[in-house]
Amino acid sequence: MRKIFHAYILIGSEEETAKRAVELAQSANCNDYGPPCGFCDCCRRIREGSHPDLFHVFPDGSSIKIEKVRNLILSASQPPIEGRRKVYVIHEAGRMTQDAQNTLLKTLEDPPAAGIFLLLTQNVKNLLPTVVSRCQILDYSKLDESEMAIPGDVKETLMDIIFSRPDLSKIPFYVQKLAGTEIEPDVLMEFMAGVYRDLLVIKTKSRASLKNREFLNRLKEQADNFSPRALVAAIESLYSQIEAVKSRGNANLVWFNLLLRLQEQEVI
Repeated sequence: MRKIFHAYILIGSEEETAKRAVELAQSANCNDYGPPCGFCDCCRRIREGSHPDLFHVFPDGSSIKIEKVRNLILSASQPPIEGRRKVYVIHEAGRMTQDAQNTLLKTLEDPPAAGIFLLLTQNVKNLLPTVVSRCQILDYSKLDESEMAIPGDVKETLMDIIFSRPDLSKIPFYVQKLAGTEIEPDVLMEFMAGVYRDLLVIKTKSRASLKNREFLNRLKEQADNFSPRALVAAIESLYSQIEAVKSRGNANLVWFNLLLRLQEQEVI
């Protein structure tokens, strides 16, 4: 966590993402210089919301307006009072007006050394593609990272779907192939969302790090074939289906619905 990125989008319920945001703030500032201990004075005050370098930003009514974001940016330009990093938690980040998001974007492109921005949302499609591309995405509905190993041949199948963009006639073939794997559908969909996010990073020339650097050359070759809005739509469809799969249980139906939706969005 000492190499914590400067901006994250936390996807999930307000309760869950707010809890995770506090954990990230603790990780960046814990007095023990390791995983947050949860017991030191810094961790305790961050948890209680009384630390001077932790800021929570909430909508005023139905939106977060540009004035509030400007004040946030002005604060971020100043050094921390006590901690190593200033942490700004933007609740319901999708409610930022377009002007507010564009203003925040300029800071995300040239972030202050001691600032961390955490955007909490249940719906990434309400954020500008350029904002999404400059943030790491953390989805808290997914499985534990230790359970997410995907065999190389399955990754190749998923990459083939994304890059070859099969027509409707080939969807049943891919549905059968993916439903027959031993990996849970939400884990595979999380990988696909990461690939689309990497394409968005490359497409918008963001300085954000890539999740799938082993495919860097292929990602660069394919990025021009997608529009930023199509990539954001694909990410949103995947996270929507990840939620659906947990209640549905029918892998064939889940994959068919997803691939059909991506086809309709002209992403595959």
